[in-house]
Amino acid sequence: MTVDWSRLGHAYGRATDTPGHVAALEFGDADARQAALDHLDIAVLHQGFPRTATAPTVRAVTALLAEGRAHPDTIEPLLEFLGDAATSVTDLADNRYFAGILPDLADAVAQAYPVVLPLLAASPPDRALLRAENLVAIARLRSVADRREELAVLVLEWSERGAGPQAEWLRCLGQLGVDLRDRLTDPDPAIRLRAALAHEDAPGARELILAALAGPPPPGVHQFALVAAAIRVAADFDEIATAACQVAGRDSWAGFDDGWGALVRFAFPKPYAPHRPLTEPQRALVRALVTNDQLWDSTNGSCRLVFTRAGLPSTRSACGRLAG
Repeated sequence: MTVDWSRLGHAYGRATDTPGHVAALEFGDADARQAALDHLDIAVLHQGFPRTATAPTVRAVTALLAEGRAHPDTIEPLLEFLGDAATSVTDLADNRYFAGILPDLADAVAQAYPVVLPLLAASPPDRALLRAENLVAIARLRSVADRREELAVLVLEWSERGAGPQAEWLRCLGQLGVDLRDRLTDPDPAIRLRAALAHEDAPGARELILAALAGPPPPGVHQFALVAAAIRVAADFDEIATAACQVAGRDSWAGFDDGWGALVRFAFPKPYAPHRPLTEPQRALVRALVTNDQLWDSTNGSCRLVFTRAGLPSTRSACGRLAG
């Protein structure tokens, strides 16, 4: 099917430059290939948000992989692009702004599944986990639900070969709906925690999640997943305030969305106002934020927005005075 790229757009305008980048994935030199990969990441799927050019680009990338035309050093980034595109479909499913784009993108990504599956089956061991993670992202689409069982078998086989951290393989299995409750008592804390994240309602899972929040997560478990789960299972912010302060004091500025920022939003369901004094748990959280040097770059609008939406001052000194 011929694509009129002039009628499609990416994050920076009309997508007339996209077919040239797609061609570079096959024929370009090293610099051109890297520029093409950057284009996919920065323009075609900018920060996980699709545009009208995204679905046709997914189909073009899938064709390159299916026909063995993609340069070997682009295969892993291209699989990651497909996985990210699938994740955008899942994450934005309820976002009305993308309602006109997502059905076609979901169809395009689903068509990539039978192409990527053999790439996982024949993967070099050091690339298997990355390939599995991106294939699992595709399999989470509703239209590919009937393929999850076969994928789970393959992922389990890879996990038993020891190709990467077991907790990461367990995360893949959990996302495919595999029952992991027997791992809640595993000797490995990362395995126990990963099983708890997959089965938050299971006996003992809640306690494992809340106990793990205070310290750095074990290898194979990402802090953003732990923070999100703790917020879901906690009765209120007060229950996790002490652990939240530990996160707030050590997190990087990049946690403005799903790390310390998520905890601030949980702590302040209503913005602070002078007629609504800080509770002691809120005050402790603000103090912890003040101690973290990484959160106070005056040019960082993402961090500043977290404070503004919580009704807090956007400067370190003012927050320090407020917390006392």
